[in-house]
Amino acid sequence: MGPVLFSAALEPELELYAGHEHFIHTMWESSRLPSGWPARLNRARAVVVPTRFVAKTCRSSGVTAPIEVIPEGVDPAVYPYVVRPERETLTTLIVGTVLPRKHVAEGIAAWKIAFAGDPGARLIIKSRFDTAKAMGLTVSDPRITVVDDSEMGRGIRHWYEQADVLLALGSEGFGLPLVEGMATGLPVIALSSEGQGDVCHDARDLVLAIAPARWEVANEPGYGLCGIRGVPGVDEVARKLRWVAEHRDEAKQLGAEASAWVHRHRDLWRKGPALLEVMEMRGT
Repeated sequence: MGPVLFSAALEPELELYAGHEHFIHTMWESSRLPSGWPARLNRARAVVVPTRFVAKTCRSSGVTAPIEVIPEGVDPAVYPYVVRPERETLTTLIVGTVLPRKHVAEGIAAWKIAFAGDPGARLIIKSRFDTAKAMGLTVSDPRITVVDDSEMGRGIRHWYEQADVLLALGSEGFGLPLVEGMATGLPVIALSSEGQGDVCHDARDLVLAIAPARWEVANEPGYGLCGIRGVPGVDEVARKLRWVAEHRDEAKQLGAEASAWVHRHRDLWRKGPALLEVMEMRGT
């Protein structure tokens, strides 16, 4: 049996490969790994993670196996730059499951402040796995649409096309909606914390980045206490939304430059060869 690449959270299935040469491709979203993860990661020939943040979290949690950082990315054919029509109103998009670490509640609160007097403004929350229902998310504002369905297809470009700005406020191991939105030319307001901090740092002014306003304990169901994670400030998010609404041309130009950056620096097709290179270099 050749070397195995296990790509997932460290579920019990990993034990099937404990006696074989294996590599682990995984991520985490707060400052400490779940209890038990470091010991299992240390059995691997190498651990591949998508951000410098996750690498730092692994090392500070006790991982001594070699760690390689290979970013996630987008397929430029699935998420190309999109030319959006001129619109009088502004549509904001949130993409992600409605879990506490995604900070959807903060996004809704900020949007309501930013567009309190704008009957034409729209907010789309694109969730999946019925997590909005499971977490009890209800909205009474008719301007807000919640989509909770899982879509089986090549990406969700059609949701990004409908939007004028994306809120990426979650505590992430990488933050795929952040780069998907950027790739299509959306200006993105992003929490520069955890894994998203890598893109916010590397892309610099091409992201409307916000630092955490506070920190919260990460207590994940099924995983327990896992350090801390950042939380966005509602007022700061609202200010960024107002800037986009009041500077539409500048925001569009920002989105165009962000799209070009993602297609140059976060192209998914580079990931496969990079993974194979690590396996060849670190294998027996």
